[in-house]
Amino acid sequence: MDSGSLRASAPPRATTAAFEALLERSEGDPILLLVDDRLRIVRAGPQAATLAGRVGTNLEGISLIAAFGSAALDGVVRAAFAAGEPVVGEAQLGHLGSRTFQVDAVPVAGQGFVLALHDITALRRIERVRRDFVANISHELRNPLTSIKLLAETLSSGAADEDEATAREFALQIEREVDHLAQLVDELLDLSIIESGEVRLAIEPLAPDEVVAGVAERIGPVAERSEIAVRTLPGEPPGSRARAAADPGRLGQALLNLAHNAVKYSRPGGELRIGWAETSDPAGHIRFIVGDDGIGIPASHQGRIFERFYKVDRSRARDEGVDGRPSGSAGLGLAIVRHIAEAHGGSVGLESVEGVGSTFWIDVPRAG
Repeated sequence: MDSGSLRASAPPRATTAAFEALLERSEGDPILLLVDDRLRIVRAGPQAATLAGRVGTNLEGISLIAAFGSAALDGVVRAAFAAGEPVVGEAQLGHLGSRTFQVDAVPVAGQGFVLALHDITALRRIERVRRDFVANISHELRNPLTSIKLLAETLSSGAADEDEATAREFALQIEREVDHLAQLVDELLDLSIIESGEVRLAIEPLAPDEVVAGVAERIGPVAERSEIAVRTLPGEPPGSRARAAADPGRLGQALLNLAHNAVKYSRPGGELRIGWAETSDPAGHIRFIVGDDGIGIPASHQGRIFERFYKVDRSRARDEGVDGRPSGSAGLGLAIVRHIAEAHGGSVGLESVEGVGSTFWIDVPRAG
């Protein structure tokens, strides 16, 4: 239906008055517009002009398609006209269609339409995250479960009965896959608790040197097995008596995650460096640093490396496990690190050059 087939008539005064009353009560959500039968805007609030990218412009008299450039929005109103009853749809509006709106088009006594635009951008983003989560976790579960099933079927069929070495190797592979599943479940539960905001941190003043020494001691045996040297760096500035306001358990967990990654993605003969420094920002933070001279992270991946389930390339990691844990990663470790830092009111970051190495850091508030 083209616009010429729509009746041309202006909404009566009563309709306009009722819309004005609605507009006065509206606080910007939903965004309201009054449109005539020719799909020209009769009345709209300032939020509509902002959404259309026409701040300070009066939209009255402009066609809906010209104002918003959205065929989807135009189509919802045309569908309501054809049906003679309210129609609900969706449209991508705003700059480059960056926001998603539910569009309610309601005919008013055959004299026009009231449009209510509800911003559902956050809702659609949550739905997308949920879909991605289900897809990712399904993939992470499918691979080890398929491997376990095939290995178990081979063993149960008696194919390895005459070869004890092969049977033992199959059993070890099953054990590794089960370990990977157990690690995945543990990380999912941990991440779920942290993301829910239900984690209760036992904040206390911590001596950064002691935190660094504790992490170095725990990662030491793992690094030694992988032929990686561990070096602790002196605090900066030298002689500082600064203290970090943090939960010792959670902070240690986050730093140990970073240290495990540094070992996993380093070559034999490499070095793992752990240290701390006072930041120069006005709020005052203590920055804990974990650096390596391993394979590094491509620049194109660095902006997403702290997202859950995000992985650069599993083949880039060592084949053997670390500290008795499977080498496979579900991409949750760095997400846990980020959430722990944010739970402290801090942040995370990294600097990395592919082929040279990476330095990760966690900023937590300074005590006192």
